[in-house]
Amino acid sequence: MISIPEAEASIQDIAIDPEGLHMAAVNNRGHCYIWSLTGGVGEEPTKLNPKQKIDAHMRYALKCKFSPDSNLLVTTSADMTVRIWKTSNFTLMRELKLEAQRWVWDAAFSADSTYILTASSDGVARLWNVETGTVEREYSGHQKAITSLAFRDELVKE
Repeated sequence: MISIPEAEASIQDIAIDPEGLHMAAVNNRGHCYIWSLTGGVGEEPTKLNPKQKIDAHMRYALKCKFSPDSNLLVTTSADMTVRIWKTSNFTLMRELKLEAQRWVWDAAFSADSTYILTASSDGVARLWNVETGTVEREYSGHQKAITSLAFRDELVKE
């Protein structure tokens, strides 16, 4: 039996890293819980081992996603921020914030984990450079909030 932390809080999103080593869940209190995953081979059930609680945001956390290389975790929130966490120790690497963006509903990593695309209440999708924390491009035209998005790209093979 799994003990659910803050069982009275609403879980907004759950993500499993591409390597299958960690699971993250964010709730409406701004917290992100991390579990390490073991087992799950053949008929053996996967075991969730509590690893860490992150006070990720000041308001509702809305989404969490791992990078394709499993090195980063991104969380989005109603507090107008996107936060990027290093999965080696789940410490904050960078905060992405623009006052204009209001609630940030969703985020997606590029295939090489160097960019994040965000969706926000101001109707703009933004492409951020993960390393520098700068906006590289803005995509506008929506009259209402963008609440979901996907990043479709591929690694270039030489």
